[in-house]
Amino acid sequence: MAQTTSQVSLGCGYIAISTDGAAWTDISGSTQSLEETTQTRITGEVYTLDGDAALPCGGKIEPTEITVNIVYTETDAEAYEIVRLIFEGSTSCGTGDIYLRWAPRGNSAGNEQITTGAGTLVSFTYPPMNASEGGCILTGFTVRVGSLTTSIIAS
Repeated sequence: MAQTTSQVSLGCGYIAISTDGAAWTDISGSTQSLEETTQTRITGEVYTLDGDAALPCGGKIEPTEITVNIVYTETDAEAYEIVRLIFEGSTSCGTGDIYLRWAPRGNSAGNEQITTGAGTLVSFTYPPMNASEGGCILTGFTVRVGSLTTSIIAS
């Protein structure tokens, strides 16, 4: 196989959040990173009286957690304030339904996009402070989801 020429830059992309899976808010401009997301299947094995090796089996897809690192701002229409309100406003046993979708090559027709099913906002990071540093404040949030779906963005 020849070396690929279709590589995708890690430093660009699109990410959006939703509380209903229909109306999406682009938070790309205040998102620093989306951490590596791995989804796994339940696995197991059984041994028999005859033979020395296990018989492996695979099962259902396990839930996964997605961590998004965002720039701390106090602007209502940006990621920190939007997600904080979802997190602090979830009063029904902390459900806080949230959906994520992201496209590594950007939000353009023909690009792949990964979308979650309804997830639970399981953690939210409030802003730290450090008098010895000069960089921007990063915060973040983690969403636990049961499924991920890859699709192609329509025109």
